[in-house]
Amino acid sequence: MSEALSPASVKAAEEMNLVTACKKLLQQQSFSTQHQLREALVDVGFTGISQSTVSRLLSQLGVIKVQNTCGKKVYCITVETAPVRVESSISSQIEFITHNQSMVVVKTRPGSAQLVARLVDIDPHIDILGTVGGNDTVLVIPKDTQHIDETERVVRVRLGIA
Repeated sequence: MSEALSPASVKAAEEMNLVTACKKLLQQQSFSTQHQLREALVDVGFTGISQSTVSRLLSQLGVIKVQNTCGKKVYCITVETAPVRVESSISSQIEFITHNQSMVVVKTRPGSAQLVARLVDIDPHIDILGTVGGNDTVLVIPKDTQHIDETERVVRVRLGIA
C-alpha cells in the first residue's frame, strides 16, 4: 500500500521541478525578459507562475544578464562551483585596467562590466573587499590601499590580462 505524500512534500517536489525546468529553459534558449521566461514556463506546463516567482527563480539559480554575440542582453546561468576559466572572449571585452591609489578600475566594452565584476567576485580573494559593476566600468575595492599594486595584479590574473 502506498503512502500519500504530505502537502509540504508535494510543494517541495513541485518547486524542484520548477527550478529544474527553469534551468533547462535557460540553458536551451535565450530570454531577454522575465516575461518571456514566464511564458516559456507556462508553455511547458507550469501554470499560475507570477513575475515575482520568475524573479525569485533567477536569483536562486544565480542568473545574470550578459550581452550575447548579437549584442542583445540575455539571462545567463553562472556556475559558481566550476573553476573560473577566463577565455579570450572575456579578456577581449576589457579595454584597460589601472588604479588611482584607492581602487582598481577595469574599463570594459559597453555592457560587459557586470560580467567582469562577477568574475572577480566569484572566488573571494583576501586582497579584495568587493566590486561594483556598471555598464562599462568595474570598481574593485581593495582591502588595503597600501597594497593596491598587488590588488591590481590579482585582478589582472583573474581576468587573463597578466
